[in-house]
Amino acid sequence: MPNPILFEEALSATEGVNRSLLVGNGFSYKYFSYTNLLDNAGLETNEPLRSLFDTFDTVDFEAIIKTLEDAALVEGKYNKPSRVLKLGKEAGKLRRALVHAVRAVHPDFHFEIEGLNLALQFISNFSSLFTLNYDFLLHWVRLQDPERFWDGFGLGGNNGGFRGPFTPEAWCNVYNVHGGLHLFAEADGSVRKRIGEPAIIEAIGKTISEDGRLPLYVAEGSSSQKLSRIFGSPYLRHCFDKIKKCDGAFFVFGHSANRSDEHVYDQIFKSAADHLYFFVHEPTQAKVALLNAELERYKVIAESEIEFTFVDSGSANVWG
Repeated sequence: MPNPILFEEALSATEGVNRSLLVGNGFSYKYFSYTNLLDNAGLETNEPLRSLFDTFDTVDFEAIIKTLEDAALVEGKYNKPSRVLKLGKEAGKLRRALVHAVRAVHPDFHFEIEGLNLALQFISNFSSLFTLNYDFLLHWVRLQDPERFWDGFGLGGNNGGFRGPFTPEAWCNVYNVHGGLHLFAEADGSVRKRIGEPAIIEAIGKTISEDGRLPLYVAEGSSSQKLSRIFGSPYLRHCFDKIKKCDGAFFVFGHSANRSDEHVYDQIFKSAADHLYFFVHEPTQAKVALLNAELERYKVIAESEIEFTFVDSGSANVWG
């Protein structure tokens, strides 16, 4: 098994071909805590509202809020006004808990982030960007050069603190495969992004707590749970399908090839790419061996001929 190569070597090997980049949690770890949002929501472990997540085997706030609201409709039909009021208050409490969690784990402003220009230099080596993250780090990086990276909302207008909707016809080379905290779906399935720099966190908090709207993002869970969520949104499905259309070289940074994202690797190995470059954080022989086994497994399942090479992520100097 060959040792991981340096990023410069990977760039030299792919000179003149299309390069696509997919980033995972490791891209944001320096500034964003990718612990479960539920763990940072401030809910007591023994309260019924918290136990509902365990009952329904999910960490998706939207799923539980919808369950509470549906239950309130049922109680209303059985003339139980006190129960309707109680369930409504619990749904409101859960929205506030989500706001609390977002504020607890995410930087408030882009100017708190050091190294944005270094990160921009890194992503500028790629023609297409895919992210599995729902934080704003990649969003803030790409805003350092908005003429190079587009998210597909460019043909939409600004209305009520939102821009959009997203349209496949708009120029786009940035794809939020698992959604984002700044993305909100309309009743018709269209998606708009919340704007409000520099206080985007505050703007999103008001949208959740005051307007009762929830961001479009794929919460932690199994690969099948995530895939179900993706297929339920035309926007997410569009971003997901774009992976399979990539050709040339495909790079993965900040991800452990975890099986909870098996759906993503199935797309990569079924894509038109001819080589996968997989970044490894502080590579050791044991770590590379484990990752090699996982990628081989995905490759066999997809019946793919795509070869892969490991790259030392430290050599990319993403955040300095």
